[in-house]
Formats: sequence, structure tokens, C-alpha cells
Amino acid sequence: MSGSRLHVRLSWLLGTIMLTAAGCAAGAPRGAAFTRRGIEREFISSPVFGAPRGLTFADIIPVGARITAVHVGIDGDRVTAIWTSYERNGVIKDTPHRGHTGRHVEVFELGRNEKIIGIHALGGSEINQLTIVTNTRTKTFGRPSAGATSSTVFDTLSEDNRHRYVGVGFTGRAGRELHQLGLRIQVRHDEEIASAQ
Repeated sequence: MSGSRLHVRLSWLLGTIMLTAAGCAAGAPRGAAFTRRGIEREFISSPVFGAPRGLTFADIIPVGARITAVHVGIDGDRVTAIWTSYERNGVIKDTPHRGHTGRHVEVFELGRNEKIIGIHALGGSEINQLTIVTNTRTKTFGRPSAGATSSTVFDTLSEDNRHRYVGVGFTGRAGRELHQLGLRIQVRHDEEIASAQ
């Protein structure tokens, strides 16, 4: 076989292998993604609270970042906006503001080793009360609408889950108001926990 034919066949074989690999990656299960270090990231979502109105959003922080603060817009008895600040490589950035800031904004700052592990919200077509749960404390914003009752939040999580869960961003729907909210959670594996310590 001539050198040029061999070169063409090798090029074709290499191209086929690359396309097959790309197809396998595209067929990876939803909710899984790979970091630059090759570690698979596993995600779960909290329950979604509120009504399916407005435009959808998913504000997930980049790999290697950590949430440093949650900003919550409040207007009377409504939670009208949410966004997060996050730090990556010493630089602080904000996710987009979802909803409108309302009469005032409350800032919930997280400690260096603090992470969000869950949320709970009350309301109908809008969010009246939002509770954010971290691995060390609970913070509530707004107040419940008439007749709504609050419930204990995330007490059923095992210590192992509290150790492994890391909130990496909020999802939901918003327009002029924040209508729907959920939390995206990364489930860390042993090697990721070890590298973070």
C-alpha cells in the first residue's frame, strides 16, 4: 500500500474514533458533567417552589467557584428577586439579578467553610417566604402569606448528605417578579471532598 493511501486510511480511522468519542460524551446521562480534572460532577435539584410563570433561568456558578453571598430582594410580604455573589480564583462576581430588587435587599453572607445545602419557600404565584439552609445555620427572608404554615427544613438530611451537598446555583422562573425557585446541588464524591480540605 502506498504511503498516501496509508495516510488517508489513518486519517479516516482517527476521525471515526473522534466522532465515536464525541457521540459517547453527548450521550452521557443528564445531570452529570465533567470538570477539567476529569472528575464527574453529579447534580440533584431541590423541590421547585412557586408558579410556572415568567422566563426560565439557571444561574449555576463555574467549576472551582464558591457562593459567598445570596442577595434577596424583598417588597412587603414578597420575595421579589434573587442573585448570588461567587468567588473564583480570588475574583468576586455576581450572577444576573432575577426579578426586581423591591423596597430593599437583604444580603446573606456565607462563611469560608459554609455552603448552601437546601432551600424551602412558601407562596402561590409568587414567593412570599424563602428559607435558605446551610451546613451550619438557617436564614429566612420575607414572611408567609395568610394561612401558610412553615415546616422544618431539611432536618431529614443525613450527616453524610450534609457533608456532600453543595449548592451551586438557583434555577426557576422570573419576570418583573420572582415566580419560581429551586436550588441546584452538586453531590461531592470522596476525592472532591479530600481535595477541598
